Amino acid sequence: MIAQIVNFGLVLAILYWLAAKPLSKLMRDRTKEITDGLENAKKAETEVANANIKKEEIIREAKKDAKLIITNSQSDGKEIVKEAKDKAILEKEEIIKQAKLDAEKEKKNSEDAIRKEASVFITSGIQKMVEGYVATGKGEDIIKGMLHK
Repeated sequence: MIAQIVNFGLVLAILYWLAAKPLSKLMRDRTKEITDGLENAKKAETEVANANIKKEEIIREAKKDAKLIITNSQSDGKEIVKEAKDKAILEKEEIIKQAKLDAEKEKKNSEDAIRKEASVFITSGIQKMVEGYVATGKGEDIIKGMLHK
């Protein structure tokens, strides 16, 4: 019986040393890996949550900036349109003013040309008329009439 107890003790010691010790180390290592994995998963989950918060904040800021840019662009566009309208009105008024000046100048030139032509016709007509009176002997009557008036 002592031999069997010694045999059993030896087998138990060999099994413990060959099987139980490596198995318990393997189980501890595996437990540590699982624990580390769970901790890493919690950290990753926290980082994802933080990243989502930052993402939402960045999106919010981008939307705010976009609205500001759009508002500024619209106001700038309105200002540009207003300036263009004002400039067009000024140009229109200047063109109308210049057209009136040109029309008045052309009217004056036309009137001057008509006066010159009329004076030539009137002078020519009077000359022919006077020549006719002189030819018929009535030139002295005309001269006396002119001097009298």
